[in-house]
Amino acid sequence: MKMLYKECMKLDPAETTQLILGAETEEEQEFYSMISDFVLQQRQRKVIEENWF
Repeated sequence: MKMLYKECMKLDPAETTQLILGAETEEEQEFYSMISDFVLQQRQRKVIEENWF
């Protein structure tokens, strides 16, 4: 699971979009969407915490 987390955190928005669009099932699409949302939230949190805006 730790390896999965690390790999997910390396994804960029274009990669997650491609995963979502290429999903074979609705469940798979939903999974990729949730991962994408999580990664984006973590990056937003970091930007806010470090006053990058």
